[in-house]
Formats: sequence, structure tokens, C-alpha cells
Amino acid sequence: MDEQLYAEERKQSIVNIVNEKNRMQVAELADLFNVTGSTIRNDLRELENEGLVTRTHGGVIKRDFQRSVEIIPKSREFTNEKYRIAERAVRLIEENDILAIDTGTSCRAFAEKLINSSLKRLTILTYDLEIGLLLSEKTNYQVQVIGGAIRNGYPYVSGSSVALGLAGFSVDKVILGTTSFDKSYGYSTPNYETAEMKKSLMNIGRIKIVLCESSKINQRSFKQFAKPDECDYLITDAQITSDQQSDINALNINLLMV
Repeated sequence: MDEQLYAEERKQSIVNIVNEKNRMQVAELADLFNVTGSTIRNDLRELENEGLVTRTHGGVIKRDFQRSVEIIPKSREFTNEKYRIAERAVRLIEENDILAIDTGTSCRAFAEKLINSSLKRLTILTYDLEIGLLLSEKTNYQVQVIGGAIRNGYPYVSGSSVALGLAGFSVDKVILGTTSFDKSYGYSTPNYETAEMKKSLMNIGRIKIVLCESSKINQRSFKQFAKPDECDYLITDAQITSDQQSDINALNINLLMV
């Protein structure tokens, strides 16, 4: 137990040192922690698998992005940033639009703001059961829910039947959530099936609008669903840095900050 605890403490210390110094050699870390080079290489392999560092030949460098992991539903939060972003997205919607809405808390916040808007005549397509029910109960919108197997523990249907069901539609605007955005990697999510569903959603939309809190920028998740320049609007909060703004503007994306 003590050895395991020490190993975890050592790995955390390695991450802190690498983040501070930007790069370290295996031999330097072995001397510093009084362990073998093989032990350090095992530590670095585990840390890289966790997305915390990047290994190099004979050493390690600081990772220039953070890896995002999937959050279970009960720990998802409806933040003030989410609602401000959602409110800005609603301003892009026009009367008589046909919308396809993704799943997730950002999209749920968008649906809530849509209900409180002055828009009366919309057609909604979604695979999120909560969003579909909410909009059908609170508005007179025409709501179409794509069928499929419900993903256990989540309020949406998933699987290949969703992608097949979406293929027959065409919509004006697609509202998407994302777990992560990186200027080189693009938009990504931890779940493979969810990524494929998002891809299918994008394929049927004329205008793609992504809702993305600034805390998700410079992160990567397991599966990419869109390249950096494949979406038309990226809406985020004012905590975004000037460097991040410059990077996104260089992609010719319409960046909206709230």
C-alpha cells in the first residue's frame, strides 16, 4: 500500500516538474527520485496514457493540451457560462428554421433558452429524449425524435440506427455540444458512438453552431467528430485567452464570445 501510494505521489511530482520545466530526461528523473530508469519509463508510459505528458526519445515534454475524459451524467453541471452561450446561440435562430439539436447539458440549456424566446414556428430534430419532451411540452414546435436504443444512464438514443435515421433529413442549422476543442485536432468527445452521431448530425446541416465553454478549449478527447474549420460558429465565454482567440480566428470560424 505504501509503495503504491509513493508511486502515485512520484507520478504527480513528475507531472508538476515537467509542467514547470517543459522537458526532462529519464536519467534526470531517475536520479531525482532515486529509482531506476525502467521505473521512470513505466511512470511516463502511464502518464502519457492518461494524457498528462508526452514521451520523447529518452525523456518527456509538457503536453500542450489537456486530455478530457467523459463525465457521468450526475456530475454534469448547468453553469452560468452554458446559459449565456445558449442565449447567444438562440439569437442566430430565425422563425421557420429547421433545427437539429445534439445531446448534452449545453444543448439542454439551448432548448431552455429557446422556450423563453419569441420564436414560435420551428421544426426540431433531436435524439435527446429530454430535449424532445421538454420542447414538445413547452412549445408548439414540431418535434421529431430519432429512434434507437437508449444509452444506459444517459437521456439519449444511440447506435447505428440513429445515424441511419438522420441521413434522410436536411436542416437549416445544427446545434452541437462538444467535450473538447483543440486548434489542430478539432472537436472531439470521449465516446465513439456519440462522435459518429455528431458527425451524422453535421452532415445534414447547412450551418453548424458549436456551444463550447472556454474550459474545453485546448483539450482533446478520444474521438474526433469534426475538424477545426468544419463548423461555422463557435460560441464560448469571455474567459477565453487572447492567444486562443487568435488561434480560432485564424481558422476562419465565426467566433462569438459572451
